[in-house]
Amino acid sequence: MRVDQLILFDLDDTLFDSSSQMRAGHEQEDVQRIVPFPGVLSFLASFPGKKALVTKETVLGLQQQKITVLGVGRFFDDVFICQTIEEKKSRFRQVLAKYHPEKCWVVGDRLDAEIRFGNELGLKTIWLCHGKHREQKPQNGLEVPDAQISRFTELHTMFSSEGRS
Repeated sequence: MRVDQLILFDLDDTLFDSSSQMRAGHEQEDVQRIVPFPGVLSFLASFPGKKALVTKETVLGLQQQKITVLGVGRFFDDVFICQTIEEKKSRFRQVLAKYHPEKCWVVGDRLDAEIRFGNELGLKTIWLCHGKHREQKPQNGLEVPDAQISRFTELHTMFSSEGRS
């Protein structure tokens, strides 16, 4: 793996199981008990390339609380907390300005957001098929991921192979 590569991550249902760890209407009390998926911290610590976190916020300040409780913030070169889906897509473009698209990956749980944005920008995409969006079906070619995983730990294998360098 070359250090000039970049992985863009989503937060909810990508780095932790927000679908089962956080209840609607109880986010402020639930956020104190969230934990990352198995393998998240070790992957983020060992991946030699750049990492960016791009997440959309629905409750003011909640995404930053999640990042703090999960202990993942220190692993990211860039963290963007967006207010709208359009801003999230714009942040993808901003981060990518420094990288060649062929050396960039997007990992997310939504076909209609992270996977679509990544494909529109010419990036490689990995769909973590988990949580409330796991039943999504691609609505068009832009929502078809390059790879699909069901557990975060599968990234270790994908990125340790020579085919990803």
